[in-house]
Amino acid sequence: MEAREVLMKALRLERDGKEAYSRAAGCARDPETAEMFRTLAEDEQNHHDYIQRQLDAIQAGQAWVPIPELAGIEPVDKEGPIFPAGMKVCEELPANASDEDALLFGLNAEVKSHELYRKSAAQTDNPDGRKMFEALAAAEQNHFDLLMMRYESLFGYPR
Repeated sequence: MEAREVLMKALRLERDGKEAYSRAAGCARDPETAEMFRTLAEDEQNHHDYIQRQLDAIQAGQAWVPIPELAGIEPVDKEGPIFPAGMKVCEELPANASDEDALLFGLNAEVKSHELYRKSAAQTDNPDGRKMFEALAAAEQNHFDLLMMRYESLFGYPR
């Protein structure tokens, strides 16, 4: 997959994630869970903005550009899946989503984003592109971990 295609797919994932997390924040019954979803929505918007800057640069014929906001994120290199075995997830967020539905949806969304960025990092020859994808994969791993901790605190592991 070309860099432009990956970046466009990433933009869709981040946009969809922001919309879902914003919706989940409005539906959450637990105030701490609602706040976590609002924070995740902001993070997804930030990721969208970073990716959009990169896509704009590539479409303008420029090379990969540094994303200073991602500089502090340590890349992760995990080969295996990040989902616990036996965990059932939501592919779509139901209209009247429960906190559990929203958390499971978020976990699934983070896995998809993590996989896209991890694979893209491995496939790009450009060091700046690899660094950006690795940092985004790490950010999505952090989101997954946050969601999983919240899930486990509310519902136990796994139900």
